[in-house]
Formats: sequence, structure tokens, C-alpha cells
Amino acid sequence: MKKEKRVRTSFILRSAQQEEALHHIWYALRRWRLVSRWIILFSTMACSSINQR
Repeated sequence: MKKEKRVRTSFILRSAQQEEALHHIWYALRRWRLVSRWIILFSTMACSSINQR
């Protein structure tokens, strides 16, 4: 019985850690998407300003 409770507790801890890891990955991907959009926007603005000269 004690062992079963310990296994259940470690499983809950593992699933909580996995959920936290997924949140970190999701936020990192979201942040990267925003950064990559900014890079694309900045590079197209820079190219267009160079072409206007």
C-alpha cells in the first residue's frame, strides 16, 4: 500500500513536470514566432528603404 501511494505521488509529480515543460515549450515557440515575424518585418522594411535610395 505504501509503495502504491509512493508510485502515485511520483506519477503526479512527473505529470506536473511534463505539463510545466510543455508550457515552457509552448511559450518559447510563441516567443520565437513573434521574434521571427519582427525579423521578417524589419528586414523587408530595411530592404524597401535601401531600394528607395
